[in-house]
Amino acid sequence: MHIRQVRFDRVFDVQQRAGDFSFEDGGWPVYGVNVAGMGIPREGATYAVAFAEAGNWNTLIGWRDLAASAVQLRRSAWQLALQQLPYGYLMIPVPYGISLALGGYWAALPVGALMLLVYGGCIYRAAWRNRQAAQALREVHPAVPPAPGKRKPSRLARSVWALAPILWK
Repeated sequence: MHIRQVRFDRVFDVQQRAGDFSFEDGGWPVYGVNVAGMGIPREGATYAVAFAEAGNWNTLIGWRDLAASAVQLRRSAWQLALQQLPYGYLMIPVPYGISLALGGYWAALPVGALMLLVYGGCIYRAAWRNRQAAQALREVHPAVPPAPGKRKPSRLARSVWALAPILWK
């Protein structure tokens, strides 16, 4: 999981109903973000965003507006479990049918219990991941803006000042 602060300097191409929008962050445009059900961020807002893959908006886990304390997750654990349910219906007949045909009801019972255990583990893992993401997003604090009139020195200037005591002894 990767946490990143994103400032929505400009939000455009908004399709409210579908949850699609594009935005600029520090002059860099990001196109075609889909956050269905989470709401469109307002311009000028700074969010802490959790990704499963760094910078990949298709793997968005959740976000938090740094001006508020509420965390929004893309999907709850139960939504993820219901999303995986059709795959279970496709996978159940093969191992369950083979064990039923070869060993009867007593062989099929542990296979069914094992499949339920695996499905329960998937639900637990999704809930654990959501809990970890929510906790990590709550721990992000907004960056303190620089004092007016003060500018952060460039990387070159910091490097020179760091090497100055070594070079000029």
